[in-house]
Amino acid sequence: MYRNGLKNANGENSDNQMIQLLPDYKPLFYENPETRYYLITGGRGSGKSWTLALFLLNLTYEKGHVILFTRWTLVSAFISIIPEFIDKIEIMGKEGDFEITQTEIINKKTGSKILFRGIKTNHGTATANLKSIANVTTWVLDEAEELGDEDVFDKIDLSIRAKDKPNRVILVMNPSFKSHWIYKQFVREKRSDTTYIHTTYLDNKQNLSESFIKAAEKSKVENPHRYAHLFLGIWLDDKDGLLWNREIIKKARLAEAPNLSRIVVALDPAVTANMDSDETGIIVCGKDRDGNAYVLEDLSGKYSPNHWSKIANDAAFRWNADCIVAEKNQGGDMVEAVLKSQGVGTRVKLVSATKGKYVRAEPVYSLYEQGKVYHVGSFPALENQMVSFDPERGKSPDRVDALVWGLTELMVKKKGEGFVLIRGKLFR
Repeated sequence: MYRNGLKNANGENSDNQMIQLLPDYKPLFYENPETRYYLITGGRGSGKSWTLALFLLNLTYEKGHVILFTRWTLVSAFISIIPEFIDKIEIMGKEGDFEITQTEIINKKTGSKILFRGIKTNHGTATANLKSIANVTTWVLDEAEELGDEDVFDKIDLSIRAKDKPNRVILVMNPSFKSHWIYKQFVREKRSDTTYIHTTYLDNKQNLSESFIKAAEKSKVENPHRYAHLFLGIWLDDKDGLLWNREIIKKARLAEAPNLSRIVVALDPAVTANMDSDETGIIVCGKDRDGNAYVLEDLSGKYSPNHWSKIANDAAFRWNADCIVAEKNQGGDMVEAVLKSQGVGTRVKLVSATKGKYVRAEPVYSLYEQGKVYHVGSFPALENQMVSFDPERGKSPDRVDALVWGLTELMVKKKGEGFVLIRGKLFR
């Protein structure tokens, strides 16, 4: 049981309200942690994000804690993460205990705080800035599968060394591929300095809707491979993908792009913004005068329609893109209306998915095989989706969809496809 203001795993407190915790997470709530590292894994609906937020808020009731909560990409914590923490604060009935800003949650009783930061920046990584934050006692790497650079992890990890409080480094992730450095460093052989917590939706059924459980069970029958990965959190072999593999992407990697003759922002929009929503894919691509394409930036994430519209428009302005390519199928007129409401000054092209997912993706994959597409830097989340892409196993990932739309526009566009939106009117 969890009680308001809990300060140990037993839940002893004078408040009456109690929250049921999954037993697997009990070690996370120990006042004196048994290990430095925690690896929390699980599939969808496993309760890991919910419980982690509850634990971190609880930890702020101890004086002297600075908790650094990071993701590889974090455009707006106040939109994408902090609402989940506010929900837990309201459940605890502790709204008066916390001060909440755009990037921090401060416990007014103790002064302990949670800082929300992104690791990736427009110009590389924020490793130096994150390392310089004083007195960090706990570092959370959320969506850890997106961090592909072990060196970045090591640099931040070694900066967590506050003397007066126990140090915790918590990695939270949906298991990815066995080639990932986290699997090699933490999973292939269990470590004595690491606490392992793995749950699935089966452990968390009492907190899930009937429709979610039915969707999981349907996947179990219709697509056991997808079910094992998405719902049970099974680690995958790289060969599980259908088109791209790690070697092709590795060969495509560049440190910087040459002068580009054209840049587009590709958008695969989600029409809702909640915990169960799809991500909105937002990928910036460019093309040089020699006919080579370059993946420049991945801004994908879970956003409201107004937010993804602003991010796409800002990216178009920042990169001097001549076009925003947006999928019309997802939301239809809504996509047009939202982009217009943001005062988009960039030309907008609405495209429709008239072909199957494999047929759309295969020409783009062929460009990779021919050495015609390059990745300027590393895009872990996008690349993980690329190597696991299989149109016969559920829907294609949103980042890959946006990638395909962008590179198709630049490299394999056919006459008559798509529409152009100019001053609110559609033109072929």
